[in-house]
Amino acid sequence: MNAPTDSQPNMIDHESGALAALRELLHASDAATLVIGLDGTMIDANPAGRSLFRPPDHTHPGGRLPLNDVIDQIPAAVLAGADGGSWRGQINLATPSEPGATYEVTVVVRHDPTTVQQGFMAVLCRDITDQVTRTEHLQQQLRHDAATGLLTRTAALGSLATSLAAGRVDLAVLMVDIDGMGDVNDSLGHRIGDRVILAAAHRLTTAVRPDDIVARVGGDEFAVLCHGLTSADAADELADRVRQVLMGRLTVQQIDVDLSVSIGVAMLDPQTTRELDPRSCREASEQLLSDADAALHAAKRRGRSNTAVASPHLRAEARDRTQLASDLARGFRQGELRVEYQPIFSAVTEKPVAAEALMRWEHPTRGRLEAGQFVRAAEETGTIGPIGDWVLEQALAAAQGWMNDGTVNDRFSVHVNVSRQQLSSPTFVTRVTDLLREHSMRPRQLVIEAREATLLGDAHDAIRTVRSLRRVGVRVALDNFGTGSDALSLMTEVGADLLKLDGSLALPTGSSEADTRVVRSLVMLAHALDMEVVAERVTGVEQLRRLRSAGCDYVQGHLVGMPSPPDRFRPPAL
Repeated sequence: MNAPTDSQPNMIDHESGALAALRELLHASDAATLVIGLDGTMIDANPAGRSLFRPPDHTHPGGRLPLNDVIDQIPAAVLAGADGGSWRGQINLATPSEPGATYEVTVVVRHDPTTVQQGFMAVLCRDITDQVTRTEHLQQQLRHDAATGLLTRTAALGSLATSLAAGRVDLAVLMVDIDGMGDVNDSLGHRIGDRVILAAAHRLTTAVRPDDIVARVGGDEFAVLCHGLTSADAADELADRVRQVLMGRLTVQQIDVDLSVSIGVAMLDPQTTRELDPRSCREASEQLLSDADAALHAAKRRGRSNTAVASPHLRAEARDRTQLASDLARGFRQGELRVEYQPIFSAVTEKPVAAEALMRWEHPTRGRLEAGQFVRAAEETGTIGPIGDWVLEQALAAAQGWMNDGTVNDRFSVHVNVSRQQLSSPTFVTRVTDLLREHSMRPRQLVIEAREATLLGDAHDAIRTVRSLRRVGVRVALDNFGTGSDALSLMTEVGADLLKLDGSLALPTGSSEADTRVVRSLVMLAHALDMEVVAERVTGVEQLRRLRSAGCDYVQGHLVGMPSPPDRFRPPAL
């Protein structure tokens, strides 16, 4: 009976010891800890609390803060609640030495009508000014591009979303890309290139209207966020002004650089905005930037210094291209790609001398696709590199098999199309020579086909690779010759072993005698440069006759040989 009574003093002693230890801990803390009466009087405080605050009825040298500075910033609902409550937040306390110091404050309120103070509140204040300053600095860095000081893409999206949430419907985006920055970086170096970007950013900010916002959204891409553009004509007029201001000669460290820009324009659909849920503002902002980017791609396809305006057609095209690229990556992993081989015949001996490797894709819903229907998607997403290397390996393995089983002789060659990404890789030549050795093929038995567009413009690395391939004995063909304005310069400046006339040039149905003379002249020029000529897409007997008379060395097309899988490749003589 006496056990509980005997143990009571021990329990009290234990609780008193714990409270004393807790009080000692709080008093040793660097955080300001106070117990304040609900009437504003200071009941207790640790040394940090006493050094920071003074009681409301005292003045003290050193500029300590009145307790009311804390009490006034605590939510009234916490102070007035019938059962008290707790709150945690940040408050700003300006001191004479630290204006705008930020504190993290935790408050616990307890009511007690039996006391003079009607209750009390326990307050814990921790100075987080340095932490807040660092956070703000990081946020500033995330919002602004370090090189130009302009907003980043993320910040631009946030600004658009804010405007949408505020109900703005007169929004437009201009996506501005500097033409040929790769050439500047390659020829003059990235230090000069960075100066060009900075100068272009300055010109752009002076070209737009005062309320427009300029952001740097990529290496050489800028976005202009515009308010108050209510028509496509107004947007196009602003885009024209931007282009006129940016284009022209720019002098950087006594080096002259000729600038031009391509621009994509996208305008917000007011109907879409009226139906917009506030939570979808971010997605709508991303779509607007995406539309402007799709328009920019359309402008660049037209050549330098062009403008294109986003449309439902461009949006659908971009969406289809994105879906196709995603399907292609999946299809490549799952083995949906195939390689077929179309024979190339000598126009003189009429015997097969080579085969071109052609990619095919057995798409699960779109059916059988030829390379031209998906190569651009592969190039834009970067998957063309691994796919192209796979085609190269497949082609060499197939050619080795044909030679081993006697289908073709050892003078037979295989043609493989390559992309700029492959040719620009510093390891591509090594990759080719390793595969030739692996499949016991001589360099001359491989012909690398490169399209005109692959070797024009910013293609210095690709051209170096072409020259290196020819030095090790691999032959190079200029594919689709005749489709570009600088086609003739490729024959003399880049150099190649074969010239493949584009099907539109290789005397298709409807060609005249004048066309035949043009082809004959090209053949003579190619021969003078020690190049042989292949005519592609030969589909008619009369076309074949005229190509032979024009002096073409080789012919290729459905008339003389259809593409077939490697195990069914058995080309007859013509």
